[in-house]
Amino acid sequence: MKTKIIFRVLSMFIVLILASCSPEEFSGDLGSLPKASFTVTPIEGEVNTFVLSSNSENAFYYKWDVQGNGIKAGQDKDTVYFASQGTYSAKLVVLGKGGHSEVEQTIVVENDDPSGCVNMLYGCSGSKTWVLAPAAGSLLVGDLGGAVWWSNSAEEVALRACTFNDEYTFTKDGDFIFDNKGDMRIEDEGGAPWPVGIGLDIECYPMSAIPERYQAWGSGNHKFVVQNKTLKVIGTGAFMGLYKAGDMGNSEAPEESITYTIVTQTPDKLVIRKAYDWGQWTFTFVPKESVE
Repeated sequence: MKTKIIFRVLSMFIVLILASCSPEEFSGDLGSLPKASFTVTPIEGEVNTFVLSSNSENAFYYKWDVQGNGIKAGQDKDTVYFASQGTYSAKLVVLGKGGHSEVEQTIVVENDDPSGCVNMLYGCSGSKTWVLAPAAGSLLVGDLGGAVWWSNSAEEVALRACTFNDEYTFTKDGDFIFDNKGDMRIEDEGGAPWPVGIGLDIECYPMSAIPERYQAWGSGNHKFVVQNKTLKVIGTGAFMGLYKAGDMGNSEAPEESITYTIVTQTPDKLVIRKAYDWGQWTFTFVPKESVE
């Protein structure tokens, strides 16, 4: 009996020691503890663009977090761009057999990019609002080779008024503000309302008629980040163009974030693409002031 008590006390003592150790302090028999480290190198000939290169030891998986815009799993290298001068943070988290390790650096950008107000979507004033171009072809779906399966006609702009009145505002501070003007169109998939079981027909409705589970697809304040010619909108329900074009396919409910490829980006036109293994959606936007 006495031996059992001593054994239990020792066991509790060992558990307490292990619990007080973070993964960075204790690797046990799993393997060598990784050590996160990376370099920041300006890309010659490209304004305010840097390569982040990991030289971490004992690591096999990498996650980058630039300026707190969410951790992005990727390779041991990443490219980042900043439109404005300032001091930014970049963090690398690495995983290895022995645990994880992280390190953070600051990146000093000395000058604004003269064209940055265009590249970062928010315009030279620091805030810019985009709408779907009120013309044929603004909503387009097709295969990866470029063949068009369906696109809206000019007449459908009026029929889809509660989609074409949506406003997408981007600010210099990284805010993405969606305003759907209090209404929403239920989209279809194969001729049936989507998502399955939403209980509404394919048409426009006031947001008060939309079931609670899908309310996040309505107006909201979110975040965004532009990186490697991609646009990522961040926040539950955030989307561009159509709510159903989710990150992995047709969204059955509001998602945490969606990443699009930037196809065209000028002061007067923004074209983004959401590609899947089966095909792609393309959305064309213009500045709000150009259609007022």
